[in-house]
Amino acid sequence: MQDMSWRRLIVKNKLFSSSVRVNDDNDRSEFERDQNKITFSPFFRHLQNKTQLFPIPHSDFIHSRLTHSLEVSSVGRSMGHLVAKQIALLDNNLPDNFDLDVTSIVGAACLLHDVGNPPFGHAGEDAISSFYRDNSEFLIPHLGESLVSELSQFDGNAEAMRFIYNSHDLNLTLSTIAAFMKYPTTYNKENIYKGKHSIFSSELGLLDKVANACGLNLYQGTTYCRHPLVFLVEAADDICYRLLDLEDAHKLRLINYKDIEPLLLQIIESKNKDLDFVKDNIKDLVVEDKFAKLRSYAINILIGEMVKLFICHYKEIMSGQYDKLIVNGKLCGLMDMLLMEDSVLSNSLNTIGAMVIKSAYSYKPVLEIELAGYEILSYLLKQFIFAIINNHINPSKKEARMLQLLPERFRSNGSLEIQVMLATDYIASQADKYALDLYRRLKGIDLPEITLLP
Repeated sequence: MQDMSWRRLIVKNKLFSSSVRVNDDNDRSEFERDQNKITFSPFFRHLQNKTQLFPIPHSDFIHSRLTHSLEVSSVGRSMGHLVAKQIALLDNNLPDNFDLDVTSIVGAACLLHDVGNPPFGHAGEDAISSFYRDNSEFLIPHLGESLVSELSQFDGNAEAMRFIYNSHDLNLTLSTIAAFMKYPTTYNKENIYKGKHSIFSSELGLLDKVANACGLNLYQGTTYCRHPLVFLVEAADDICYRLLDLEDAHKLRLINYKDIEPLLLQIIESKNKDLDFVKDNIKDLVVEDKFAKLRSYAINILIGEMVKLFICHYKEIMSGQYDKLIVNGKLCGLMDMLLMEDSVLSNSLNTIGAMVIKSAYSYKPVLEIELAGYEILSYLLKQFIFAIINNHINPSKKEARMLQLLPERFRSNGSLEIQVMLATDYIASQADKYALDLYRRLKGIDLPEITLLP
């Protein structure tokens, strides 16, 4: 394959034709505008009440998807800036403002990375998939095997692309969309992404448009090579959830600080940092501040490691010849490569990961709420999807009333397939608490309050 070129990878072309701006500000790049538009978009705000590690958090100290995404963007911007400086030493054919544009693109893509996640996190993805698998016998005659099969592998990455494509006001640059596409392919468990996908068939044209504009190499079939900046977006997410899930577990007293401190100090010491200076710096702090300071040092070290690995594998990343990055047939990210090393740093990170899985992911309330999420999402999908199909076959007042509950943007007079996809979008877009409240109201457990308008 021919190496991808930064002059094509960084393009200001937008998803839709641009409209005339009011009070145009020429000091901001199109990629900086992307960050601003994402931040002010409604589906980004919805992340405030979506699960990160602990569903429906009752404490302001616990991360939601919103705070997680903001932190990932901060880490991603730092990484983008450092990588751009290193690339400038390797390539003398870079576009103008390369450093600033790379930093902004990575920051914007990081903000986007979780917007397609349904209520209840990854359990929500599985709940939606399970609904379509469990009801396939009824659904296939009406929707076709292809669509039901695709929704049986529901992926938040692909759902995010639907939000992006259907939000004309957002109108992002194609480079930001490309840097967000972690798995630039449709569902196929045999390709290098092993079943993960960033595109439903309904948006396949968008994949081709982005890939052609940015010059992404075609790997095979409908599978493209990643935009190089995807590796940084993915790494920023990996750094944050690994260390910040640990922080949340500590705040909930599921993990003891005395068990965490040695691991964070090992990470810091692994890069020849002066531990005496670090220990002296935290000795008079309360435990919460000690943790925050050590976590900050650790994040800084991991950013540096991700930058080194990106540059080490730069030629493979730019060519799409991923031979050294594919393990057991699956493409690895930069953090995966680090974790497979035999080093003090990788051992510490693996121990932290195991600690979080044991103490936090298996925490009884987390398991109970995730299981409740299966019941909630399955019930809501059944009400709306079955209403759409039954309304088409034999309309009744109940189905008609159910469909009136769909917000206008999730309604369509189009085909059954389009209506079902939009209803699925509606369920996936909901915050955890809203999904719970809607479930309770439709079940008759709670009734809505009716108030007089002023």
